[in-house]
Amino acid sequence: MNILNLYASLNGQTEKIAREIEKTALMGEHIVTTVNVKKQEDIIDLLAYDFIFIGSGVYTWLPGKAMLDWMKRQMDYIRKNDLILPGSPRTPGKFVCVYCTYAGPHTGEAEAIPAIKYMGQLFDHLGITIVDEWSIVGAFIPKKMHQLNISGRLGNIEGRPNDEDLRQVRERVKGMLNSLQVSISST
Repeated sequence: MNILNLYASLNGQTEKIAREIEKTALMGEHIVTTVNVKKQEDIIDLLAYDFIFIGSGVYTWLPGKAMLDWMKRQMDYIRKNDLILPGSPRTPGKFVCVYCTYAGPHTGEAEAIPAIKYMGQLFDHLGITIVDEWSIVGAFIPKKMHQLNISGRLGNIEGRPNDEDLRQVRERVKGMLNSLQVSISST
């Protein structure tokens, strides 16, 4: 499978997840292109890939600025080239998994959901099927926010994503790619 692994990471939490996705997909003998959108100025042909992972940290319920800027450039290109069709019909053999890392100190996972839904719309409009959405706990890195890691709605989240979180990511990646291998092979 030809996989695009997109991410934006301000303090490294989302990058940990993206690297785990890359490592797991490569072990499954897939072709993987990993892109930090913060360093990506070029337009990417999203329809050239069988499967896409896209992830960002969550900042006031939305993806980070680097991801928002990248999505705007992509959307401008998509609109300019009339790639969005009425009803957004599904594009056979094209899938995406949308994820975020979040701390959720005030309202927990509810803080992550808008970011996931926002990122997913780019792909849904192109007819790329969203097969899963993940919200992965990630602790705040800046020292001034440390108190939120231990007193927020999710309890103590210090050190997250941790080894168990990364193990769960590996298992989800393997399961999802294995389940879709037949679908993509037949298109």
